[in-house]
Amino acid sequence: MTTLYLDRSGTLLEASGEVLGLRDAAGRLERRIPIKFLERVIIRARCHLDSSTLACLSAHEVPVLILDGRAGRRLSHWVGAPHNDARRRWGQLLTLATPSSAATLARAFVHAKIRRQRRTLISIGAARPDLRKPLWDACQTLQAIEQRLRNDPALPLDTLRGCEGAGAAAYFPAFFQAFPPRIRPAARNRRPPRDPVNATLSLGYTLLYGLAVNACWSAGLDPAIGALHAPAHGRAALACDLVEPLRGQVDEWIWQLFRRELLRPEHFGLEGSGACLLGKAGRAVFWREWEWRSRRWQKLLDRYAQRLAREFSQRSPTFDLLDDWESS
Repeated sequence: MTTLYLDRSGTLLEASGEVLGLRDAAGRLERRIPIKFLERVIIRARCHLDSSTLACLSAHEVPVLILDGRAGRRLSHWVGAPHNDARRRWGQLLTLATPSSAATLARAFVHAKIRRQRRTLISIGAARPDLRKPLWDACQTLQAIEQRLRNDPALPLDTLRGCEGAGAAAYFPAFFQAFPPRIRPAARNRRPPRDPVNATLSLGYTLLYGLAVNACWSAGLDPAIGALHAPAHGRAALACDLVEPLRGQVDEWIWQLFRRELLRPEHFGLEGSGACLLGKAGRAVFWREWEWRSRRWQKLLDRYAQRLAREFSQRSPTFDLLDDWESS
């Protein structure tokens, strides 16, 4: 199974039977790919495909993620037919409509996220002993938040969201210290990202979100109904929830890309609006590295979503998921 990345304008996709053909802007056939070998399609250029091709990919349960060709923002996400067992979505709705159950699940998400952020800083500290003081201070703050989450299992949603925000306020300044001064961000920024590190983080988070949407549909869950993230127009709230415990893994991976100089400042450029964009050479590096990492993250998200589906089917779900996330 593999991901098909389309990063060149003018490419035409056409499905014929069990095969997906790729033609260049002049109409010349470049590749033929058996659809059974495709896991997903990611489009980040002005490409052409018709409804029959989309229908064929959907029938084979191959999702199609369309990104803004410049900024890398998610524009559209096509997925296959939803899971046929509507009882799972009904159980999800009934459970998350109960404030106490929603808060219990949200607490599990926040706790797992905070713990993974602390592990990321500890891992960076092993390679950067010169940053012991800022990393240690941030870890102490994160540990205190963890302690509060453990000691008070009845925290309301607003307080849980506040804990997540406090964790981010401690985490990112310490995390950014690990990057070289010439690319070190002053703070987390997005929409648009204004430096190479934030641009790469935003792209990684967008792609992880796409994997989470796929996992929700495969498990028979509605990605729009979540716990930690409130439902909103155009937001897959449960997918947003699911990615939170994995953000620290994406952060550490991106730090390694820059540390190993696989991504370098010359791979990025600034446009007139101030947005920082990953150039063609940098995208080639990013997609290559993302390909093998994303397989593991998709498996983890699939496992988490299936676990949630089972929890939603119980009358008194516990959402004791921390050990499952921690094992990742």
